[in-house]
Amino acid sequence: MLANVSNNLAVPNPKIAVVFSRGIRALRHLCVLADVDRVVSPGEMRLQQIKPACVLVWGRKSNTEAALKFAAKHNVPVQYLEDGWIRSSAANPHSRTCYSILKDNTGVYYDSGAPNDLENLLNLDDAQFNKTATPDCIAYAKRCREQLVRNNITKYNFTSRQAVTRVDTKIPQVLVIDQTRGDASVLYGGMDATGFEQMLHAAISENPGAHITVRIHPDVVSGRRQGYLKELAIKLNIAISAAAVNPLHLLKQVDKVYVGTSQLGFEALLCGKQVVVFGQPFYAGWGLSDDRSPVSRRVRKRSIDELFYASHIAYARYCNPVTGSPWQLHECLDHVILQVGMFEKNAQHFECHGITPWKQKYIRQYLRSPDGSVRFGASNTRHNATSNAELTNKELTNSEPTNAKLTWGFRAYGDLKPDSKQSVNGEPLFRVEDGFLRSMGLGSDFNAPASLVIDKRGLYLDPARTSDLEKLLSDYECTPADILRAVSLKKLILSARLSKYNVGTKSNLTLPSDGEPHLLVVGQVEDDESIRRGCDKIHKNADLLKIVRAANPDAWIRYKPHPDVVAGNRKGAIDDQVLRENANAIDVNASIVDCIEACDELHTMTSLSGFEALIRGKRVVTYGAPFYAGWGLSEDHQPIERRKRRRTLDELVYMALIAYPRYVDIETGEFTTPEDLVRTITSRRAMNNNKTSGWSARQVSKVANIVKGLRYAP
Repeated sequence: MLANVSNNLAVPNPKIAVVFSRGIRALRHLCVLADVDRVVSPGEMRLQQIKPACVLVWGRKSNTEAALKFAAKHNVPVQYLEDGWIRSSAANPHSRTCYSILKDNTGVYYDSGAPNDLENLLNLDDAQFNKTATPDCIAYAKRCREQLVRNNITKYNFTSRQAVTRVDTKIPQVLVIDQTRGDASVLYGGMDATGFEQMLHAAISENPGAHITVRIHPDVVSGRRQGYLKELAIKLNIAISAAAVNPLHLLKQVDKVYVGTSQLGFEALLCGKQVVVFGQPFYAGWGLSDDRSPVSRRVRKRSIDELFYASHIAYARYCNPVTGSPWQLHECLDHVILQVGMFEKNAQHFECHGITPWKQKYIRQYLRSPDGSVRFGASNTRHNATSNAELTNKELTNSEPTNAKLTWGFRAYGDLKPDSKQSVNGEPLFRVEDGFLRSMGLGSDFNAPASLVIDKRGLYLDPARTSDLEKLLSDYECTPADILRAVSLKKLILSARLSKYNVGTKSNLTLPSDGEPHLLVVGQVEDDESIRRGCDKIHKNADLLKIVRAANPDAWIRYKPHPDVVAGNRKGAIDDQVLRENANAIDVNASIVDCIEACDELHTMTSLSGFEALIRGKRVVTYGAPFYAGWGLSEDHQPIERRKRRRTLDELVYMALIAYPRYVDIETGEFTTPEDLVRTITSRRAMNNNKTSGWSARQVSKVANIVKGLRYAP
């Protein structure tokens, strides 16, 4: 439903838009959202003597005057932009990252004084409208509308998910929506202070015996803006809802809504509520609401799904904030559901220990939630279980965030006994480690982690206790959809030739003679926790190499040292004589993917490369107890008795790469999927191919990565 848009000026006759506003130009993926090939400032336009195809302006803002005069003078069409109905999941409502935009060639959707593209579409006669809004489109709109309502998806989705309950189930509940003074939708939507006062009085007089609540805008609660109804509600002894909760939670608990021009009136219609409209918003006049100030131009009757199709599908444009690719509505909804799911997981007050300063801002992003908090180091102040705002009608009733401890690996609380509960002073303990698709570059070079695991039971690299991953592998029943997704992800990883760090160069490897068994021995960081905790007998790279050679005297053995050891950042180097006596080739710079693809089998203590070799169909022999051992997929020299279940490779891929880790796009701060991470790494790797990678360049890169982490603010 959304056409692909190229940002490359190699396309014939590129569509170039001039934008006077720096704020608009700063939006991520603006070209995709606005359906243009390039955006230029007025200065660039004059300097390069560009003839723009259009001028982009933001709604009816007062600062658009210069842009409008320019368009009129040069006879260039104006296209009006506004935030989409589903804007973001960021804490900052003005974040540069947005999911959707409304683009109008005629006017602005909230300006009832003039037509706009949305109104014109809805005003078509049935024959013309049905050519666009086919039965399949309306069915799709209905599914998306139901998904949106079911998951409480709104414009700004960084909102509390605490449940809202009715004050009294036997008394009708009426909600009156206040708005901020001077808001453009109020000024251009036929409302003013008098209209809001009339609306509240009407709600009271028309609903005798009902419980009336005035919902105050969050910006008014925070003191950033003023509203219209707070003082009057207090004077009339009307209950006020001031909680920054998700508005759909609130709408679902009422019977009737009174509104001026707010989007909440539209969302109330989507929830099936009776809506009385005193202004002239875009959703009024189509036979769905009780309109006290009708718009004479609006002459058609539309169903709720026809209105939703027109507004959310035909009128709005969506873009993946991570990859920059065009989206359809259902993909945007899925992304918001992912964000909200992570917010719910993070709805705790985390006290973090053992987190180095350069990682702290990234950790904040992985743990962000409107219902939680993050602080580093011990504190005498503990969070009490209290709601995030005071409510006169006691709306919030569900369980509230609890206190929890969190540490990187075993840097803190490493002395807990394996058979003890993973908690500290009664508070749950979470352990954090890198995920299995991590980054473009080494963690020891301070490259930000694109995936982490946050484990409440243990940690995947410690076989002494059951981790969340082991619990999944032991108990979870994969659905056909899970397996299909795992198969697709595996194909994506293989085609992109990705590994954990994605370092090393593509090279022509020295290969054995035909028919000669080709073994790959993978070195590790010897003081790594996965060795300390996961190996009973073999703990050193030299010992591993000797044992593999002794068991395979006629094999051709390639030794691949760990990149952190090669970089000089970690411990694990092997004496040159041991290497000469036991290995036929030592590959320092080649990528691990090249080495795995070339070998017949891989031998390792606990390295993730064993998992990567399994994905590539190689025989894997383990000498420790990595997370992928014990499920019938590898030959294991150190058995783990409690791992009795046999798993397929696709089930292992689903659990280890999809269900267990968390993924965050470093550029935007958005929670993302492993599929989008693969695409992002592939794209960034292509851009980085020409960069220098010597020792000096790496030191500069380390400093740059530290600074980036300290300044990190998506």
